[in-house]
Amino acid sequence: MTTQAPLHPIRPFTRPILQSIRAKLIPTTPPINSLPAHTIVLSDDSGSSGKRRRPAESAVLIPLLNIGGEAHVLMEVRDKGMRVHAGEASFPGGKADEDDPDLIRTALREAQEELALPPDNVEILGRLKPEYSLGNRARVWPFVGFIHSNPIPTLSESTRSLRQPHPIEATSEILSSLPTSRLIPSPTEVSAILPIPLSALQTPSRLSTHYFRLDTSKPYHKIRCEDYVVLPNKDHSSPAPTVSASLLKDNETSSTADDFRGLEVWGLSGWFLNKLAERVGWCEMPPKGVMPED
Repeated sequence: MTTQAPLHPIRPFTRPILQSIRAKLIPTTPPINSLPAHTIVLSDDSGSSGKRRRPAESAVLIPLLNIGGEAHVLMEVRDKGMRVHAGEASFPGGKADEDDPDLIRTALREAQEELALPPDNVEILGRLKPEYSLGNRARVWPFVGFIHSNPIPTLSESTRSLRQPHPIEATSEILSSLPTSRLIPSPTEVSAILPIPLSALQTPSRLSTHYFRLDTSKPYHKIRCEDYVVLPNKDHSSPAPTVSASLLKDNETSSTADDFRGLEVWGLSGWFLNKLAERVGWCEMPPKGVMPED
């Protein structure tokens, strides 16, 4: 269990805090037809022996928001029927379409399709370095954005510079975000909404050390989050109350609660969240591991 103290306290998002986050992120990404060359090739999953192909391009949105005056990151739980990463905590996202002018548009489109998150409410702050998803056979570009309560017309074009100043005056007032009750999870892709307070990154009892791709030189924090799950109503019109910790700890007959028992943020999504937290100064990575002897 990790016990390292965070570098900075996590406060609700304000305009100055967003500006500080923006300054610590990578500001731009090339158009889809001008992306850098791939560093790996993948074997074809069609059964053809030895066949190789280039990975697809994908993007995810790492949505930040304020809930009840507290800073959160918005995740989702993938439906159990999904082909890969079923039942796992993840960020909204997916593969680029031919009509996407750039990968920012991919991330915003996928978030709208999966959560009914209006693209015009999202202020893109920047991005992190991409990583490869072996399960999805794609290079994944992570974009960080803040969810506002109302549309921001000046930010509706994904091709604008990510470092262009926001027109709102830089005050210390806590910014309002779209209520999670306005989100509608896709019934075929998302089984639950997962708003995680960023204070979880500072709670040692929620953290355990894991190694990205089992590489001991890439440690990160897995985050226990089962009690943050927000279930959709049966008609998927809006989220229902959070699955409480007591419901998950008690021996309940509800199979819905059991679906999320032991849920953790890990894998590629956990790596991205940790790298954002490290870059912004919310937490430190665990110490590197020791390679086992032969």
